[in-house]
Amino acid sequence: MYVDSAVLVKLVVREPDSGFYADLLDGQRAVIASELSIPECRSALLRKAEYGDITPRTCEQAWTKLQAFWATRGALSLKPVSRSVLEEAGDIMRQCAGCASVRTLDAIHLATCRFAHAYPLVTNDRIMRKAAERIGIPLAPLPTLSA
Repeated sequence: MYVDSAVLVKLVVREPDSGFYADLLDGQRAVIASELSIPECRSALLRKAEYGDITPRTCEQAWTKLQAFWATRGALSLKPVSRSVLEEAGDIMRQCAGCASVRTLDAIHLATCRFAHAYPLVTNDRIMRKAAERIGIPLAPLPTLSA
């Protein structure tokens, strides 16, 4: 199972779909993410604090929890961003041209997912999901939120 940065943040900051993703990942033995998630998660948390969505204290507590996730070498394993991954990311962008305008960092996530054979991909990013479908990466379901 591969988890993108936005989903990792949902595990440490309460959002409407946080419970869904926590349940989805609960009991999974091997969850993979890219080392790219380190700065992406930090950025997302700082942005939430800057916009007033969370307090600075909550931001730091969430960051500490995330660091613990990847420091324990337990259920979450971070994969390096190697030259092979970067070349694959470029190829994914080429394959998806005209179908999905894949951003560079998302292409790196998709390439890491593919290299690690970590399926399904857990993301709620619409463009990333469209690109994954295009290149044959299995997707985890999306939450159904009640209004």
